[in-house]
Amino acid sequence: MIEGDSDEYWFLTEAVEMSKDVDGMCCEIGLRLGMGTKTIIDAVRVHCPNKLVVSVDPYGNMPYIGREHIGLTHYDYTDIMRNECMVDMWTYVRDNPVDWRFIQLADFNFFNIYSIGIPYYDYDGGGLYMKYSMVHLDGPHSVLILDEQIRWFNARMNSGAVICVDDVTPDFIDIRPINDLFEQLGWELVKEGNKKNIYQKR
Repeated sequence: MIEGDSDEYWFLTEAVEMSKDVDGMCCEIGLRLGMGTKTIIDAVRVHCPNKLVVSVDPYGNMPYIGREHIGLTHYDYTDIMRNECMVDMWTYVRDNPVDWRFIQLADFNFFNIYSIGIPYYDYDGGGLYMKYSMVHLDGPHSVLILDEQIRWFNARMNSGAVICVDDVTPDFIDIRPINDLFEQLGWELVKEGNKKNIYQKR
C-alpha cells in the first residue's frame, strides 16, 4: 500500500491542475513512501494525461538534512524502503497507466546528469524532455540546497509553471529566504498552507 509521511497532498493535485497547459514534465524530488508521486500521477491522469512524471530519490540511508537545525543525520530511507515502494508504485502505474520514471539519484547528481534533459524513446526514435511544468520539492530541508534546486528548475520552467515546497514550517526550515528568492526570480506565492506552499512563475 502506498503511504505518505506529510500532509496537504491536495496541494499537489492543485499544482498539477494549475500548470496543466504549461509545457513540460511533472517532477518530485523525494519519493520515499510514494504518496506524493501517487497524488501527482492521479492529477496528471485527470488533467494532462500525456505528461511525463519523474520521481527522484537516492534512498540508500545516506546522510540527509531532514530538519535544518539538526543537520545531516540518518533516517530510515533505506534500499528496503525503495524496494517496497517500487513494488507498490509499479503495481499502481500498471493499473493506472501514466508515463512514470523513477530515477535513483541524489538531487545534485540528477541536476548534473540530466542538465540537458531526460531522454525518451518512441516509434520515431525519441528525443529529450527539457522543460518542467510542476515540481514538488521534498528533498533535503536546507535553505542553501533549496536555493540551488529552485534556481535549477527556474531555468527550465516557463511562465505559469508551479513549484510546491514541502515542510515549510519553522521546525523544518526558515521559509522566509525561500519566499524572497522566489520573488526575486519572478514567482508568486499563490497558496500558503500549514505544511506546503505553492509558487507560480509569472
